[in-house]
Amino acid sequence: MVDSFDDDNRRLYLDVLLALSDSSTPFMFGGAFAVYYYTGWWRDTHDIDIYVTPDIVERVARVLSSAGFENVGEQAEGDREWIYHARQGDIFVDVIWRFANLVDYVTPEWFSRAAKGMFLGVETRFVPVEELVWVKLFVINRHRCDWPDVMRIIRAQCSRIDWQRLLGLLGEHWLLLAGLVDVFDWQHPDSTDCVPTQIRDELAKRRLECKGDPTVTNREQLLDPWIHHRTDKYVAWRNE
Repeated sequence: MVDSFDDDNRRLYLDVLLALSDSSTPFMFGGAFAVYYYTGWWRDTHDIDIYVTPDIVERVARVLSSAGFENVGEQAEGDREWIYHARQGDIFVDVIWRFANLVDYVTPEWFSRAAKGMFLGVETRFVPVEELVWVKLFVINRHRCDWPDVMRIIRAQCSRIDWQRLLGLLGEHWLLLAGLVDVFDWQHPDSTDCVPTQIRDELAKRRLECKGDPTVTNREQLLDPWIHHRTDKYVAWRNE
């Protein structure tokens, strides 16, 4: 795992990892740490995304409190439905058990498929690559877009992604993947073979058959409402 933190951040990141590990709390790293694990590309976001199942959120909150992290409450309306925010100094820990747009939850299956790797000398788990892509495909709005992360993941994990499983996870939202593949082909014409022909054929077939859902008028609220409606206070804390 990346080893380029300044002294304060390194200590706090390690404090979180050891506190959760010592308490035998099941968790996975997501966000920037998971992207780094899968791609080797690091972006310092000054936060840690921890993914857990809904039943242990309160347990994780107690562990973080014991490690000196304070509960900073809701930073946007509805946060308590999917995320818990904690903070110490300039570092935030975001404990996530559900998608920001509430379309699904973290389940035990995520843990059964989680990747194992090292973080600051300690073995830990990372959100499975397909779930990581699934989460990030919904983050596309005027404040933030995670698709560049997804394209890096596709190139780095070219032959390791279970595309059929990813398509199944997306369900009715498969058009997001179709759009991502178009942008990926444009941005990385030398890597188009990373997306299997079978998946391309399936997406093309679905596009031809797609007539839309007349009961759905707008899906903007699904494109990461946490970012779309978040309060300015949280943005200012992170210098966004």
